[in-house]
Amino acid sequence: MSTDEYLDDVEWTVDDQGHITVDNGDCEDCSDKPCLHLCPAECFDHQEERQGEIYFSYEHCIECGACLVFCGNDPDKGAVSWTKPEGGKGVEYDFG
Repeated sequence: MSTDEYLDDVEWTVDDQGHITVDNGDCEDCSDKPCLHLCPAECFDHQEERQGEIYFSYEHCIECGACLVFCGNDPDKGAVSWTKPEGGKGVEYDFG
């Protein structure tokens, strides 16, 4: 089953404000760019036409915190800032 197929069953109430920000200044020196490969919802994209900036699309974020593990908490990287979405916003899981 592909990531897209799994995400088809997930619902979001998207906030107008992103809950994750990316500081592209810190991304310039990052050679491996783990965000492009390790986000399970594939929310990160490399914008070559914008001088190699990393673009984050928060609308389909599953709030797993993986980006904090591979970048936000890494003292050599630290480009990702993550907060919880405003109450009632973000991903909605239906267990059952």
